[in-house]
Amino acid sequence: MALSDEKRVGPVSICLVGVSNFARSHKHSIDQMVEEGLATFDCVVIRSPDKYPEAIEEYTERGITIYNDYEDMLEAEQGRVELVALPLSIQTHAPASIAAMEAGYNVLVEKPPAATVQDVDAMIATSERTGRFCDVGFQNQSKNTVRELKRKICDGALGEVERITVMAEWVRDDGYYARNAWAGQMVVDGRYVLDGPTNNALAHYMFNALYWSSQTWNHADTPARVKGELYHAHPIPGEDTSAIRVETAGGVDIVYLSTLAGWETRGPIIHVEGTAGVANWSHTGGTEIDYADGSSETIEPDGEREHFEVFRNAIRYLRGEDDELNAPIAMTRGLTVAVNGAYESGAPPRAIPAEHVTREQRGEKVFTAINGITELLDECYENHITYSQAGAPWAYETEWFDTSTYSEFAMDLG
Repeated sequence: MALSDEKRVGPVSICLVGVSNFARSHKHSIDQMVEEGLATFDCVVIRSPDKYPEAIEEYTERGITIYNDYEDMLEAEQGRVELVALPLSIQTHAPASIAAMEAGYNVLVEKPPAATVQDVDAMIATSERTGRFCDVGFQNQSKNTVRELKRKICDGALGEVERITVMAEWVRDDGYYARNAWAGQMVVDGRYVLDGPTNNALAHYMFNALYWSSQTWNHADTPARVKGELYHAHPIPGEDTSAIRVETAGGVDIVYLSTLAGWETRGPIIHVEGTAGVANWSHTGGTEIDYADGSSETIEPDGEREHFEVFRNAIRYLRGEDDELNAPIAMTRGLTVAVNGAYESGAPPRAIPAEHVTREQRGEKVFTAINGITELLDECYENHITYSQAGAPWAYETEWFDTSTYSEFAMDLG
């Protein structure tokens, strides 16, 4: 059931906090909800109005109230705005979400939920105490190929899930890390960020693995122990390449392989092995399932934009039309435990020696890639192994870190 026992009717009032980077995606989704008659776009928070004159002009013409201060908005819009969208920097997710819920608002915060498990626990506790929800923008949990595979897993179609392998090779140039002050950083202004593929760009796919590891609907499994290999090829302090092994509380073995220093963009792809069948999921295509009895089927993508469905689900939940959020804050805790455990095992991220990296000017951009990473990813994905197990010359083995009772991340990362 929705958090409120009162059935909500009519469009839901939304406030967007932010104007740049991923806030543009949230704006696009909110505009779509307005077009569908599901929402009203009532206010926006733009902290630096002088930097965004075109946005100021547009919102003014549309009659959308503009605030320059988040706290002022929270005070002024009480009793009117019902959902606050927070596509903000990672280190602000927890304080901004908590402040909104304590002021009486429901929250849709962009992924990842936060950088540390203690921040996620504080967000969960605030939601439970205030009766306001905190939904996390893991849009894959609103994607039909993800949800239908989850349903089959819950129904036992694949038997007991035993192993899941994730692989993604993405290309990012220096401009990606120059787009804001926290990109590629582990700590900013004394607050943890842990920015990288695992906790940001490709966080969806570690979360998918945890989601499919559980055979309980609307639930993701919890890491019992984690072994993390963290590296960077770009000139950043944080991680841009990782091989993380997770053993879940339910006994599923996950190997997660990612890089933002690739030669080409491939994936993400995910291989799920069960005792009665295997599934191969692709971010851009269908899900192929081969059963042990020799039969097979394909879950075809429905063509819906999952970013829109994140907002539709939150709206339907507020109205009492949906019984559950697709990615409530409590369900996402395991992702943060996996990230924190990987750092506890493998931090600080190690620089890949220059002889194994290609950095070159390509037009106006600086391109960075790890030599041989494409072939290495293929080998590791096929064999369900990490970079060190494959014998990569720059890789190193790490120790397991126990996360079975983990509740605080407190590493000194500078």
